[in-house]
Amino acid sequence: MSAYDAAMGSIEETPERLLQIRWVARSDQPAPIEAHSPAEALELLSAGSRRFAALGSSGGDLELRLDPEALGFVNTSDPDGILNQEPFAAVLGCSDARVPLELALGRGANDLFVVRVAGNVPGSACLGSLLYAAAHLPRVQLFAVVGHSQCGAVTTAVDALLFPETYPELARLAPLREIVDAVFGSVRLAAAALQRVTGSATFLAAAESRELREALIALTAVANAALSANVVAQHLDRAAAFGVYELAERTVGVMRAGGWEPGLRMAPSDDAGLREVLREAAEGYVSGWLAESSANDPA
Repeated sequence: MSAYDAAMGSIEETPERLLQIRWVARSDQPAPIEAHSPAEALELLSAGSRRFAALGSSGGDLELRLDPEALGFVNTSDPDGILNQEPFAAVLGCSDARVPLELALGRGANDLFVVRVAGNVPGSACLGSLLYAAAHLPRVQLFAVVGHSQCGAVTTAVDALLFPETYPELARLAPLREIVDAVFGSVRLAAAALQRVTGSATFLAAAESRELREALIALTAVANAALSANVVAQHLDRAAAFGVYELAERTVGVMRAGGWEPGLRMAPSDDAGLREVLREAAEGYVSGWLAESSANDPA
């Protein structure tokens, strides 16, 4: 018996451990999934994220509907016999292999126009791709930016702020420096928001503590996604949304003052809106940090 057969036998003997994701192409429903407004597209993506997050908690089975044409089975009634590209949303995400964007949003092939780059920063090439989607893919109703927890680009940018002595070595690697520098503004915005919420003018010095460093990294992921979504909306003059994929929970959402809120959120339209997004998220992360500190304090 091969190692593969042995592993499969083990799964069959304990079916409760089996997590199954099935793509179903139904010939009686050949039309692609449609959204008729940005709000409808937002709900489709948020609902898909909730379904994916429930995998393993409410059950071990996730079914995703596919247009048969998405797998190359062109509808015989299609006059030109060519597979059409018909996504209802475009998404800018990080290249991190732990973030399966379509799955994380509960969508199948041909549902999303996906652009990925380390740090999900909207550089010229990424914006060019999204501009193409805006100009040539009429079904696209929403543009979304999805960051994620434990992002390497975000962590590197945060550490460059907290520990400036690490930056010169990074700066000598021009391609990597370009990505980190693009995130650096979001680090400063996140640090300022945490300073306002904690009321500490010496926050950056205190941030050498593990908990506050983690809070800054988490908040920077929110700031980076929200700011990037604002940039996308301004450049494309189209509706945009943002969210952060939480690796541990397998859900896309945003930290709010009352805690983690699943689902995408519309991009802030101006600087005041961005500050409000960051204030809420900072309050949520600081509250969580204080609660954790109290629980770990034997006094």
